[in-house]
Amino acid sequence: MKKLLIAAALVTLTLSGCSLFHRKDDAWKNAQQERPLEVPPPLDLPPSAAAMTIPDAGTTPAGTTPGGAVSTMPEAAGSAAASSSLSLNDTVDNTYRRVGLALERGGVGTVTAHDDAAHTYSVAVQMQVAEPPPQGFFKRLFSVFSRARTHTVSGTVNVAVQAQGESASVIELTGEPAAVQQVLALLRSRLT
Repeated sequence: MKKLLIAAALVTLTLSGCSLFHRKDDAWKNAQQERPLEVPPPLDLPPSAAAMTIPDAGTTPAGTTPGGAVSTMPEAAGSAAASSSLSLNDTVDNTYRRVGLALERGGVGTVTAHDDAAHTYSVAVQMQVAEPPPQGFFKRLFSVFSRARTHTVSGTVNVAVQAQGESASVIELTGEPAAVQQVLALLRSRLT
């Protein structure tokens, strides 16, 4: 009962205290427009650096080769699908066979499809994803389930083995970012 009276007194003081500290003069009503900012003369022109020029029609854009093939750079971190690669000093056929054995025995996922001619695998990966706890003070305070929960999400990773010279190969992984990182970690530990 005593706590309830203290809480009621605090609420009353808090709600009535708003008018105690409020000044009655409205300074914003008397405000006047100031002069606009002046930009110095050299800064009011657009930049004319070489980075802002448009390349000629005969040149190739960044990220492509003269033949038109796209380079194998990782995609941006905020994209929906991630891309990653791993290089090995082995032939394409040997690397493809080793990747298949690593995926089969690694336990990170299930190989759902493979193409021996194209040297590709599709892997279904089960991931544990943690949900953040409820946001907001009262939800965290009064929620019975305020702890973080986890649930299982499945993701698909496409693994492609490509030649890089005569005795080297590159393993390209694309798919869900978390699943790609799991498969890449497995392949790094098993193949390198």
